[in-house]
Amino acid sequence: MDNALIDQPAAPIDQDAARGAPPAPARGPSRRKADVRNLILVGLLLGASGAYRYWRDHQFSALESRTRDAPFALKDISPALGPWRMVEGAETTLDPRIARLAGSTDHIVRSYENEETGEKVTVLALYGPALLVFGHTPEVCYPSTGFRAMADPEDVTIPATGGGRDAVFRRARYGLFEGGTSRVNEVFHSFRNGGVWHPEMASRWKQFRYNPGMFKIQVERVERGGESGGEATAALLAALVAEIEDRLGASGVGPGAG
Repeated sequence: MDNALIDQPAAPIDQDAARGAPPAPARGPSRRKADVRNLILVGLLLGASGAYRYWRDHQFSALESRTRDAPFALKDISPALGPWRMVEGAETTLDPRIARLAGSTDHIVRSYENEETGEKVTVLALYGPALLVFGHTPEVCYPSTGFRAMADPEDVTIPATGGGRDAVFRRARYGLFEGGTSRVNEVFHSFRNGGVWHPEMASRWKQFRYNPGMFKIQVERVERGGESGGEATAALLAALVAEIEDRLGASGVGPGAG
């Protein structure tokens, strides 16, 4: 029996009691109710936050769906833009694969000729989801097809008509040199998103959820004797911008459609 008593584990020593510390107060009913209320409040806040995010995501998804297609058919852009006239039979379309890569849900590719100077240009007008369209700039596309930049690009401001915002286009020159022949293209481009025309949209990507549609204008001319298209090309750009703005106004579209 003595051995059995010796082999029993000793009772744990209450350190607080040994030090004379008072025992911890018991958690009463009022404290437990407060904890339950706090847990319920946290749950309600988390639920409300999740519901709000779901509602906002649903709104953005619906807006993106509504603005996937162009607010007007781009083929309706006038064949006569100031002194510029569309060359009969010179309207084409992008290869379907290229159109998909460019994010296009609608586009036109036309040749225009200036009645006063005889100058000819190729006009691309395109519409599609901003997240797909904004990255397709001449700085990316031209070098990938063998062209090389001839000089640093420069931005050109096109004054607005009718009290709207000015449009900013980027002018660049690209050369192609093959088999002893050379060709230099002068290229202007700009994007429209959220009512703003600008050639660089990467810094505005956070706005794409609120304005998921985007327009793109690109005008290309082959240089003759190294001369720039100058004022004649600027007049065409102004006419194109005014045409799109007028048609957007007539269609009554709100924010989100470019």
